[in-house]
Amino acid sequence: MNDNTIKDSKGNSIDVYDNDVYALADSYIDTLRDKDIIYNNTGYCFTGLIKYINRNIKFPRSILEDINILNNIWEIYVELVYKYNQKPIIEEYCLLIGISRETLYSWLRGDTRTGDICSKFGTSRSDTIKKWAEECKIGRYKSAASGNVGGIFLCKAVDGMVETAPVQIVNQEQHKSIEQIAQEHGIKSLTTTDNTDIVEIPKADF
Repeated sequence: MNDNTIKDSKGNSIDVYDNDVYALADSYIDTLRDKDIIYNNTGYCFTGLIKYINRNIKFPRSILEDINILNNIWEIYVELVYKYNQKPIIEEYCLLIGISRETLYSWLRGDTRTGDICSKFGTSRSDTIKKWAEECKIGRYKSAASGNVGGIFLCKAVDGMVETAPVQIVNQEQHKSIEQIAQEHGIKSLTTTDNTDIVEIPKADF
């Protein structure tokens, strides 16, 4: 059996195995009356699954000391996301590992405070979380591109996406008089005795 443990910066083993997470996911889904609801794009049931995993694994605070461990857990999280046809969400990941969204977003901005458990991460922490945020953005864009109203709203609210009105192409020929068109094409306008206009098509030079 493979050793799936990962260790924090102090050498403490932490069980965040892929197999354990998937086993807990299966356990949660087994409790559902309609198991296919886990694939529903509203994501409510999937968020319940994430909370169930958090409650049963109980990640220790020591995982916050190592960005590599946090990234490892992120990769496990997004595997679940894609398996169940969901979109990765930073706030949902925070729910999984048990920290405030404000804490994680402060890390994303590169903020540090006195006593910050992760102040030593510096730029590497911010860069890693930016990578997570970019993956979330891809999920929103794909949702919007599929015509999902919720995805379009999120792209507007989170990413500042602006819908552009289609450019109307004006046919300039429609706004020209017969005389203008005739003149541009070298057509000589003639008038009969009853004041009816006729045109004379120029002969080709052969």
